[in-house]
Amino acid sequence: METLIHNRHDRVPLPYVHIVQVLVDMLLLLAPIALYPKVGEMAIFVTAIFTLFYRGLLEISKSFLDPFGNAGSKVNNINTDMLIAEGNDGFPRWNCLNERVPMS
Repeated sequence: METLIHNRHDRVPLPYVHIVQVLVDMLLLLAPIALYPKVGEMAIFVTAIFTLFYRGLLEISKSFLDPFGNAGSKVNNINTDMLIAEGNDGFPRWNCLNERVPMS
């Protein structure tokens, strides 16, 4: 039987999640200032691409903390049945099996 102590040890520590959030925020806040001497006004567009990439990566990494939504997390959880269906969609082995399955 799993206890609360076991459940706590399986997760990423919460301070780690917070420090990663702060580091990403600081990177995105300081990126235009750091990039301006090298790329000039293009720093605005480069920072927009950085923001899109790093914020998306941060949200995906947060959803890996509780991928099935068992702990009631409000983060966008990973829809595993959709991932499996999309992964098997073009696989030729499964295409011939639907001919053998009886219709009910």
